Amino acid sequence: MLVLTSLYPYGQGEAFIAAELEHVARCFDHIELAPGFYDPDTQPRPERLPVNRGYADTRWGLLRWPRAIASLLLGLVKYRWADDLAFLLARGRKLDNIKELVRAVYRARMFERFLADQARQGKEPFDVIYFYWLVPEIMGALQFRKATGAATHIVCRAHRGDLYLETRPGGYAGLRRGIVAGIDDIYCISEHGSRYLGACFPALAAKFHLARLGVDEPGFLNAQPQGGPLSIVSCSFVIRSKRLSLIVDAIAHLLASNPDLQVRWTHVGDGPLLDEVRAHAASRLGERAQVIFKGYLAHAGVMALYRDEPFDLILNVSDSEGIPVSLMEASSAGIPLVATDVGGSAEIANAGTGVLLPADADPATIAAALLRFNDRATSLMVRRAARWYWSEHFNAATNYARFGLRLAGHERGRAAAELSDAVAFAAPRHEDPAAG
Repeated sequence: MLVLTSLYPYGQGEAFIAAELEHVARCFDHIELAPGFYDPDTQPRPERLPVNRGYADTRWGLLRWPRAIASLLLGLVKYRWADDLAFLLARGRKLDNIKELVRAVYRARMFERFLADQARQGKEPFDVIYFYWLVPEIMGALQFRKATGAATHIVCRAHRGDLYLETRPGGYAGLRRGIVAGIDDIYCISEHGSRYLGACFPALAAKFHLARLGVDEPGFLNAQPQGGPLSIVSCSFVIRSKRLSLIVDAIAHLLASNPDLQVRWTHVGDGPLLDEVRAHAASRLGERAQVIFKGYLAHAGVMALYRDEPFDLILNVSDSEGIPVSLMEASSAGIPLVATDVGGSAEIANAGTGVLLPADADPATIAAALLRFNDRATSLMVRRAARWYWSEHFNAATNYARFGLRLAGHERGRAAAELSDAVAFAAPRHEDPAAG
């Protein structure tokens, strides 16, 4: 199996892939990782699987732009894109969306050429090509399979930014309709994502499956605080969609409404808005609030934090999510969850495991939810429920072992690749169900 990632095992992101690969690798004789990008000046994270940098290497160096232009020109000849262009010309944000289409075409063609180069080097075709994200390169794999007659099974996961069109500047994902028509299976990390795709492409709903992510058994439970400040943890990149300033405002409201309360807020993660959030916290929170910015921590570091420091709850107020791995990590250690009802968050945060907030929750609403956990005797049951819910739904050993068997046990037929053009572009509805 070939697994295409964004950066892994390079960079800091996609840390959750490691646990999946550990279990899935037991179902295959051979797996190669193919990062889409990597910085040649950085070292990869330790990884036992071989890393194939052939595709990423075509996107570096002096020949990068000539390769991209050549791939675009040939892709415009080989791929079906006219329907996409007609669709884009009928809606707003034309420049953003045409850029997205161009980007998708050249990336697809570059990946197709990578697979052809692998074949010329004498490599046997992969039984499975697994894309960790719903990306344009899938179209290149589909075209390569069609041109060569290979019996390769082509599948992908779908998360958040790669799935939901409303997260994109122009509300369009390049070559999406052709990709969904040609791919064999799409594994969504949430029921919400699977329903979303089904609404976009009702004729192809049989291809969309739920395959949850998971985290490993930590081997401990987080200690419940015994007296002292209300202890809140959050874990995310510091970017606009995570709305960390809203956490600051909620804590400020909580303290103003409860003069005897003290709060300790620990945030794990870094990002471009870290200084802005730090300054906002300094301006709004007084002496009764202790704020700790831990910076980036890998999974092992996050779990060490949960082992060593007691927390009353984890808080996530994002405006868009798949299902946050941060909530899975916290629930595995028995930490109650407070999260906004966006994406698939409702599939882990609920009345049993904590509090599910409205998607547009204001500081007062968030503060009221936080205050509930100051009653530690009552929240003890929530801690137990959070841990149980992780065991039943987000245990990596269970979820990834099952997923590996599904990937390895696919029938190798290509029925999905032979769908008619009428089906490929049939969906009479707009791709974005929210747009009706």
